[in-house]
This record gives sequence, C-alpha cells and structure tokens, in this order.
Amino acid sequence: MKVELRMGEWMINMGLVGLYRVFEYGQKQGIIHDEYKNSMVIQPWGIELDTNVLPQLPRAYFLYLLDEYSVARRESEKLDTYMEQAKKEEQFKNAVSSIKKTMEIGKKVLKYYPNKELEHILEKMKQIKKYEQFEILTDCVRSFKEVLHEPEVNEKLTFNYFKAAILQAFFGQVSFLNVSKTNLNLEGHIEEFQKSYIAPVVCDLGLERVLNQATSSEEVHTFLDQHKDYTVFKQWKRGWKKKDIAQIREDVKTKLNHCLFFHEHIAFYNFEEMVFSPIGVAKDKAFNFSWHFQDDQPKPLSSLAKMVLFFAPIGVAVYFKNEGVNEQTERRLYAGFVQTDAAFSEILQKNNHFKQLKKQKEPFNKIVSQLIQGIQKESDYVVEHLFFLEFFSEYSSKKTHLHYYHLPMYLAHYFKRYANKLDYIKPYDYREHFVQHVLRGADPIYVIYHYLRDCIKNGKSTIGPYIAVRERNRIMQFKKGVKDMTAADKRVSALFLQGKEIREAMIQSSGSDKKVTSIAYRLLNAAKAGNKKSFMDTLFRVYMSVDRPIAPIFLNALHERDLDFATVANAFISGLLAGQYKEEQEEVQA
Repeated sequence: MKVELRMGEWMINMGLVGLYRVFEYGQKQGIIHDEYKNSMVIQPWGIELDTNVLPQLPRAYFLYLLDEYSVARRESEKLDTYMEQAKKEEQFKNAVSSIKKTMEIGKKVLKYYPNKELEHILEKMKQIKKYEQFEILTDCVRSFKEVLHEPEVNEKLTFNYFKAAILQAFFGQVSFLNVSKTNLNLEGHIEEFQKSYIAPVVCDLGLERVLNQATSSEEVHTFLDQHKDYTVFKQWKRGWKKKDIAQIREDVKTKLNHCLFFHEHIAFYNFEEMVFSPIGVAKDKAFNFSWHFQDDQPKPLSSLAKMVLFFAPIGVAVYFKNEGVNEQTERRLYAGFVQTDAAFSEILQKNNHFKQLKKQKEPFNKIVSQLIQGIQKESDYVVEHLFFLEFFSEYSSKKTHLHYYHLPMYLAHYFKRYANKLDYIKPYDYREHFVQHVLRGADPIYVIYHYLRDCIKNGKSTIGPYIAVRERNRIMQFKKGVKDMTAADKRVSALFLQGKEIREAMIQSSGSDKKVTSIAYRLLNAAKAGNKKSFMDTLFRVYMSVDRPIAPIFLNALHERDLDFATVANAFISGLLAGQYKEEQEEVQA
C-alpha cells in the first residue's frame, strides 16, 4: 500500500528528513532488503511511502543512532587527541589528567559488565604521573579503547547516551524511553518500536482501506476482529456492532477525528508531550487546546504522523551551543533545522549540508552563506521563506528554548557579499550571538556592548569590535535598500581611526593606557544609555586634554543624518581599544 507523506509544519518536515535518512542508511548498510529499494520515492511535496517497508525501519533506526552517536568512537577520538598532546613532555601532565577524566566512563562499563582487565587498566592509570611512563600510558589507552569497542559495551553506552541526551529532548516517558525499559538491548528496542509505532500504522491504514472499499458492515467487523488486541479499535467495534456500512461511514465522517498533519488520515492519538515534547502539552492539562470541546482528544494525531515525528531526532543537526555571555555562559545541546517552501529534495539537501557544516564546527555566518550560495533572482521567493530554527528541550523540567532565525532578502544579499568579514569577530561565541541576533530580526547592538565591555575589562586589544560595528551598519544599510557601502564604510573607518589616534595621543601624553580604559568605560556607559550629551561632553574633554580639534564627523552623533548614534559611539570606542594588527589596515579600508 502506498501513502503520501506531505510536507507541512517544521516538526513533520524534520521527521520526513529523518525518515529518509534512515531509509538511505538502511539501504547502504544492507539492513533494508533490495526488494524494498523503491519503497520511498522523493516527490516535490514530500515522500511517497510503500508501507511494505515499515517492518524494516526499526532495525535501521537504531543501528543509525548507534553509528551516529557511537560512544566508543567518540571517546577514542578524545583519547587519540590527548595522546598526541602527551607526546610532548611539557604537555604530558595535563594530557594525562584529561585521559584519566575520559577513562572515568570505565566505571559505567564495570557497572554493567564486570571486567578484570578493565579494572587492572584503571588501577594502572592511577600510577602514571611521569613522562617516562609514556609507553605504559600507550598500552593502557590501547587496551581501554579495545574494551569500549566491544559490541555489547559500545551498544549499551551508546543507547544510554542517545536516549538520555537526544531522544529525551523530543519525547516524554513513552515506550522504550520509559525508565522501566532501561535494560532493553537492541532486539528489545526493535520489538518495542514495532509494537508502539509500526503496528498501529499498519492497523489504522488497514482500517481506512476497509472503510473505503467495503461493501458491507461484515467486512469492517471481520477486520476489527482480526485486530482485537489493538486497544484503540475496541470502542468502535462495540459502537458499530449493529450498524450497516452506510451508518459506519457516517460515523467515520462525523465522529472520527482526522489528523492535524496528514488530514486524510483518521486520528486515534494526540499531539502531546509524549509524542513531541518541545511544544507538546500534557493531554489532561491541555484545557485551552480541546478539539471540538473533547477533553480527551485536544489535538488529534494519526499513528502515521506519530511515527513520522519519531524520526525527527534523526532529521536535525545536533550540536552544543553556548548561551549567555562571559561568566553567565551555559553550554546546551541544541537541535537545528533548515525550513523552506522549496521542494522536499531541496529541504533534504540543505539539511544534509547544514548537518555536515555543524559537524565541522563551522560558524553560523559561514553556514548561512553556504546554504544560500547559487540562489538566483528567480528563486527569491524561496529565500524569502527560508528560515533556521533550533531548540533546546528538557523534558524533566518541562523547559524548551525555541529560536526562529528568518532570512529576508536583504540579509540574503548581505551574507552572499560580506559573510567572510564576520570571521574577524573573535572569540567564536560573540560572532554566533551577533549572527543569531541578526537572523532573529533583533539589533545586535547589545552583543557589541558586551563585546566592548569584555575588551575593556580584560585588556583585550582586537579589531573584532570595529568589524562588528561596521557589519551592523552594513546590515542596516542593506535593510534601507542601499547597495553601495563605500560612503558608509568610510565614515565608520574614519571614526575608528579617530579613536586610534586619540588612544596613541593619550598614551604618549600620560605614558600609560589606564586613562584610556577609564575613558572607554565612561563613553561605553553613555553609548549604552543612549545619552548623547554625556558622550559628547566626555569626548570634548578628551580632545581638549590631548590638544586636538574635534573632528566634524562627530556631528553624526547629534543629528544622526548619516550614521546612528550607536555606530558613531562604538566605532570610536573600538578605535580607542585597538592595538596593532597586521590585518587591521586592510580591514579598516575594506
């Protein structure tokens, strides 16, 4: 039987991408038999699915996850990196410390699989402290990696990891994610998948087929009798017992709900936190979501949509991201996805590319730039409807952070032309925050304020803040429809150079940069508060102290005809903080 899985909301599109990735993986690894090679056909609107392949998917699903998140491979790569460091005597002590910390996972292994050799390795590691013991260290690391790569060990550790870190971000305490299923092995997980996701789809689609094709109520009753163990059929089996086929079809039309996502399919389930926890709501608490005032079914969902959603964790790119700035930074595991109104093949291609770039730890500016490369004018509609979304979800605390990053045409043009310039914004976190503010439609000025304060506080001398100020101004110009940046760039660079000159004059006058730091703080506080009078008063005093006439360009700070106040202030402050960099001359004039 063939069914159409049409694209729609982003969570369904995630599921469709994940479903196709699993199918492709299953084919390449020989998990899905050759006779099913045409069971999933990519169409512009989504996937055409032959349901005969469904029983093949659970094994491919879990083997994909075991391969993607292999703990043995991940920890071995860490150990290899630390061993390279340990080869250098001056780094040996720190490297050994990192190796011992990595090997703490061995305690978890011993919890599940008692192993005398592993116990010996961990004891031996406690004695390693000197560079002369490098050969002993090498033997310990090699033996430890061999233990991790034992199939049952890697399987157990990897299952624990992706269930806790990946799947729990998407689903509630459902099926094998329930704590009672902790000890399931691969075959146990596959069996649970078949029972909880595949069997309901087969039953529901079979009922739909019978309801469409039956010529008498007996055919419907016979089908229901054949699937009497399927709980959701019991209510309708009783209700239709004395009805003819016309009455049954009328009930289907008036009493059975249809799926929110796949409208042509009947819905016996709900869109709730159990099936998609990032934005799902507990059924018994969803008072504002009742569907036709039915408290027991607030958001009807078909078993087919429920199954597709279960593939969503495989359809996303998973990566760590730092949230917050400076001391308040928190590292969280995010899931990211690229959504657009393009054909499904393009959504699949863009998300495969996005995932690859994230694995390579490419910064967001490069990712955006590469994903829109080659877009021609006739595809402007596609760009206008392209956006990134990412979320961090924690089921146990009922918390989700969901961010949408839209890409209007002016930003698409900006990234195609200037994305590489953002590379000078270092460290990495400031660049990520800058780009993500821009994509959310927010002014990145507060990122710049934090960046400048960090530079002042920690004595950092870098061209990065100037680049951030200039690129913010370029984005504002693009938004206004300005295409030629020459004049605006010259004004920003002139302000930056004014700051550099004043810095040099103040240091020459006092022999110290402490006064520069004090002035920079005062100017930044005025800029952040939007206090033009305080900023200009401080500026006049600074110029007078070094016996310099104030440049006419600062009139922009008052009337904001060519540049806004924040750009004027921050460009000058960036110059006050900038030291000598070989790339500086080129970038200031770029």
